[in-house]
Amino acid sequence: SPAYAAVKAAMNSYTGSQAAMLSRQGIRVNAVAPGSIEFPGGVWAQRKADNAPLYERTLAGIPFGRMGTPDEIAEVALFLASPHARWMTGQVLTVDGGQLLGA
Repeated sequence: SPAYAAVKAAMNSYTGSQAAMLSRQGIRVNAVAPGSIEFPGGVWAQRKADNAPLYERTLAGIPFGRMGTPDEIAEVALFLASPHARWMTGQVLTVDGGQLLGA
């Protein structure tokens, strides 16, 4: 949707501008952009029950053939917060199983 695209563009821009502004202070600014994540009680679990065609269309657009898990997003966030990512700043990491690529 246009609103989603605008918010995502703003997040990308904000991440980069904050990283540039804060890097001299040793502060890294990165973001995680998750794809469709499924967990009990979540939006996609609800859609699977209430709107199976939408769920299946979305699933068909993910090359790995499944939704992501909260743990998979958490692992990337932990990496970004760790010393292993100390030379990264201003990045938006897409964690979507290739969803943006389409299937």
